Amino acid sequence: MKIETLANLIGGELLNRPYISEVVHFTDEIEDVNRGSCFFAFKISEIPEAIKRGAYAIIVRDYVDVLDKEIAWIKVDDFKNAVFNIFKYENLKHDIYLVDKITLMLIKAMSNDKRVVVLENIKDFFKAINLREKFIFTDDKEFERIFANIKKLNSKNIMLTQIGLFKSIYKNQEINLPFVYKDSFSKVIGFFEDKNIKYTLEFELKRFKPIFIDKLFREVGFGESSKVLISGLENDEVFFDELNFIVENTKHARTIFIDKNRKDFLKKDFNFGVLVGVDFKPKEINEKGLFDDKN
Repeated sequence: MKIETLANLIGGELLNRPYISEVVHFTDEIEDVNRGSCFFAFKISEIPEAIKRGAYAIIVRDYVDVLDKEIAWIKVDDFKNAVFNIFKYENLKHDIYLVDKITLMLIKAMSNDKRVVVLENIKDFFKAINLREKFIFTDDKEFERIFANIKKLNSKNIMLTQIGLFKSIYKNQEINLPFVYKDSFSKVIGFFEDKNIKYTLEFELKRFKPIFIDKLFREVGFGESSKVLISGLENDEVFFDELNFIVENTKHARTIFIDKNRKDFLKKDFNFGVLVGVDFKPKEINEKGLFDDKN
C-alpha cells in the first residue's frame, strides 16, 4: 500500500517526508515486524526495535521524535479505527461471511486452517489484512451495513446422531457436540468440505460444557457422577433453543437453573444444574466460594 494512500485512509498526520513509498505488511507485534512492515506502536518503547527489524512505517497516537527520516511516521487518533479502515480497504471485494454466534463458535473450535479468520479482536483484523487467500467470518451484523460482499452459510443435509445431552456421532466418530447445535454444525461442515478447509472433529466448546461434580462439588471425570453442571450459557438469542433442548431431554431428572441471583439453588438436590451467566469453579479444600460472576 502506498504511504500516501495509507495516511489518507486512516486519517493520519504524516510527520515527515519519507524516502520509502509503500508498505507490504501490517502488525502491532514487534516479533512480526520485518522489511516493509507498517508497525502500530502500542508501546513507544518498541519503536527502535521495529526500525532495526526493517519497518517502513511507524503508526503512533502521540507526537514522537522521528528517529529515522527515511521511513514514514504517521500519527492517528485511534488505532482500532485505523486498523478497521485498512481492513475495509483491503477487503472491499473479498467475501465476508456473516454467521450466528454458535456457528462462529464452531468455526473457531473446528478450524485447522490458517486461511480461516474469525474476527473477534484487533489481532484478527491484522491477520485478515495480511492474508491473500482467506475466509473471513464474523457475527457482527454491522458488517452487513458496511460491506456489499456479505455471504451467508447454507445448511447441509448430514448424518448426525444424538447420544445423550452433550455428545453426537458424525461419520462414526463421537464428538463433543450437543445435538441442539446440529444446524450450525451442518453449515460449518458443509462450508469446510466445499472449500477444502482443514478441520478437526476433536473439539470442545466452552458453551454448553458439562462439568460433572461429586457431593463435595469437586470436578470428576465425564459421566462419573449423577450430578452435572452445564456451563457457558447466556440469556441471549440462542438460550431459548438450548432451554427447550434441555427441558425435553431431562424430563425424568431433577433440573435447576442458576443465575447470579439464584446461586443458592446449588444447595438443592439436582441432577442437572444449568448455569446462566455465571462461571463455576470446582470446590477445593477450605474454599467457600463456588461462583465468579461474569463481567
